[in-house]
Amino acid sequence: MREFVIRKTLYICFLLVMALPMMAKRHQPAVPDSLQRLVLRVNDIPLTMRRVEGGSFMMGGTIDQTDKDLYTDKPVHLVFLSPYYIAETEVTYQLWRSVMPDKESLSPRGYPTNPISYVTWYDCKEFVRRLDSITGLPFRLPTEAEWEYAARGGQYTEHQRYAGGQIADSVGWTNSNSGNWSHPVARRQANELGLYDMTGNVAEWCEDVYSAYSMGATTDPCVCDTGSYRIARGGSYDDCVANSHISVRRWYTPETSRGYLGLRVALTLPNDPMKQPIVEPEQLPLTKRVKLKGKKLTFQLVPGETPYYISEEIPTGLWRKMTRQDPPKAWKGLAVGMTKGARMRFAEQCSREANTALTVATPEEIVHATKQGIIPPYQKTYSQEQRQEVRHTQRKRRTNKSMSAFTELFGVKLPQPDDPVLLQFKTEDDDSRPLRLVIH
Repeated sequence: MREFVIRKTLYICFLLVMALPMMAKRHQPAVPDSLQRLVLRVNDIPLTMRRVEGGSFMMGGTIDQTDKDLYTDKPVHLVFLSPYYIAETEVTYQLWRSVMPDKESLSPRGYPTNPISYVTWYDCKEFVRRLDSITGLPFRLPTEAEWEYAARGGQYTEHQRYAGGQIADSVGWTNSNSGNWSHPVARRQANELGLYDMTGNVAEWCEDVYSAYSMGATTDPCVCDTGSYRIARGGSYDDCVANSHISVRRWYTPETSRGYLGLRVALTLPNDPMKQPIVEPEQLPLTKRVKLKGKKLTFQLVPGETPYYISEEIPTGLWRKMTRQDPPKAWKGLAVGMTKGARMRFAEQCSREANTALTVATPEEIVHATKQGIIPPYQKTYSQEQRQEVRHTQRKRRTNKSMSAFTELFGVKLPQPDDPVLLQFKTEDDDSRPLRLVIH
């Protein structure tokens, strides 16, 4: 029996060793490996820059960030970004001193790998100017949009509340675990891009002047005019967990110097092979409005590889006007309980009325829009047995997903249980969800 266990263990180890190089080939980056991670030496101090591929995202207080109506991170708006690089960690005390030996600076407890702090926005601008001179590369402070996109994980985002997870203490230092001090960088869990401490430790100065968000899509935005306040993002060891989610904004006068204020540098290569965004925002307005029987139905853009617009939930009044019938059920003023056929006929009537191709939103489109923070999650009441089933299915999905990378190498495909979020849509002819329409 013991020999069997030993042979089995050795066999599994062999499979892991063989699978790792093959798995690496399955995910080819958009640019060469040499451009994915830049490791520089600045006066013998390492500085690692991580590439952030260009893309689009909904910036601000999306559903995955907060359920509070904070005016500082609203309205949520669409942003397109070109590719850029951002430092893997906050600028440390030792890196700062190597670039700014003549600049008096303080770091709590003076540890070399602690993030630098007690620096003003003007100090940070001088630091990146000197760093540019030493390396010959155009270093700068990140814009606020670049900072938030990188903190969310860029194209690899899993829509976490904090930078790298749903538990703040596992990804950063806040007032609940910091002891009211900053800590050496890269000691907590990294986010999807391999960036550390974008939640907590010290807040990070950005290029932008503080201004209120506005509706509308923008490309590579930066509010870089003169102003009274400059943005700092990411929270710090002095912030509570409730105020440490990614979309939270802070602003200070550029002369402010505090123990919880530091910086992280950014970089754009002059001849980047993928510098321009794939989609221009002028072609994609953030919202569309369709007039139906005197009522205006609002559709919101859902970005992605195939963008589409999803409507608000259909109220009973609009259903009644279009079909001249009452819906089978009404829930909070919304039409529910219609069969699949009735929903399709409703979409066809709306298409003729608006002279626009409208379709019934599929479960996958609704889930994608929910994960993007465009629409709130559908609330369904589960019994205790159903909740246990959902948790069991989620665990099984995670296990099978992690193992499938190895088993598929040998032609074995593990069954993947249905997504628990999609289980609520499995009945086609007795749908209790409020109806939404889509424009492709």
